[in-house]
Amino acid sequence: MRLLVAGAGALGSWIGAELAASGAETLWVARGAQGAAIAEGGLRVEREGRPAFTVRPTIVSRVSEAADRGPFDLVLVTVKSYATAGLAEELSRLGPLPCLLSLQNGLGNEAELAERLPDSRVCAGSVTAACSLLAPGRVRAGAKGGLAYAGPDCGLDALAARLEARGLPTRRYADAAAMKWSKLLLNMLGAASCAVLGWPPARVFENPALFAVERAAWREALDVMEALGLPALGLPGYPVGLYAALARRLPEAWLFRLMAPRLARGRGERLPGPAADLAAGKPRTEIEWLNGAVARAGASVARPVPVNTALNRLVADLAIGRADRRAFAGRPEALLAYLSDAEIRT
Repeated sequence: MRLLVAGAGALGSWIGAELAASGAETLWVARGAQGAAIAEGGLRVEREGRPAFTVRPTIVSRVSEAADRGPFDLVLVTVKSYATAGLAEELSRLGPLPCLLSLQNGLGNEAELAERLPDSRVCAGSVTAACSLLAPGRVRAGAKGGLAYAGPDCGLDALAARLEARGLPTRRYADAAAMKWSKLLLNMLGAASCAVLGWPPARVFENPALFAVERAAWREALDVMEALGLPALGLPGYPVGLYAALARRLPEAWLFRLMAPRLARGRGERLPGPAADLAAGKPRTEIEWLNGAVARAGASVARPVPVNTALNRLVADLAIGRADRRAFAGRPEALLAYLSDAEIRT
C-alpha cells in the first residue's frame, strides 16, 4: 500500500506513523519545523499503554513534489479545514486519485474535496483518539478511541486492517453524514468557549454557566440532526448516542454533576485547535466548520440555532480583530453577557 499523508500535524503524523510502522510505503507532505524535524531525526510516537516508536518517512514540503513519486493507493487528508481548498488545488495537479480519506474535523470538507476533485473518490473518516504535538518530531496519542470511516472499499478496509494490527480499533459506518455529525458533537464541546476565553477545556467544564452554554449548543446541533434525519451514533471509545440522550433529558444540575467531571478529565488542560489558532493570531479557525456548520445547517432546515450562530460569529470576529480578544480573555462573564445581548437563552 502506497500512501500520501497530506498534512503532518499531530493527527496526520500519528496515523501516518502507525501506517508506516505497519509496513505501508508512506510519503508525507510536511512543512516548517515539523517537516525539518522529521526529515532530520524521524517522528517519535508516544502512545499511552504501548511502547514508543520512531519512524523515518520520506518527506516533501509540497504536494507538487509528490507528482513523480506516485501513483498512490490512498491519500490521507489531515490538514485543518481552512486549508482544504488550497490543498485540493495542489492535489488536482496529481490527476485522478483512487481514494482520498478525509480525517478532518467538522463538516463540509468531503464535499469541498469532491467538488474540487471531481475525478477522484472522496471518503469520510474520523479519529476519536486524542493526540497532540509535543514538539517538532514528537507526538503523543491516547489509548481511548479509534478510527471511524465510511465509503466504498477503495482501500479503506485494508488501511483499517493495518491500524487494527497496530492496536487501534476501527469501525466502518453505512451513514457517512451521521458519522461525521456524531464526531462533530465531540469536537464542538468546549471548542468555541476555550477559544474565546483562552482557557483549557477542564476549566470551562468546571463552570456551571459555561457548561450550560455547551449543553445549549449541543441540543441545537441535535435538533438539526433530527431535522436532517441523522441519528447520533456511537463512535470508537465514545457512546455519543447515550451522551445525546442525557443532554436532552437530564435536568441541568444532574447533567452537570454527571458529565462535567468526566469532560474535564477527558479534554484536560490542552488547548483545542481553535483556541491555539486564535492565540497564535491566525485569521481563521475550525469553529467555522464546527459551530458554524451547525449554524448553516440550522438555517437550511429552519431550526433555531442562536447559541451556535453567536459563538461562530464571536470567534470569527476575534480572529480578524473585529472584536477585542482582551475583552474576553479569562472573562466568562463577558462571554455570557455577549450571549445574553444576542438574546440567547442558555
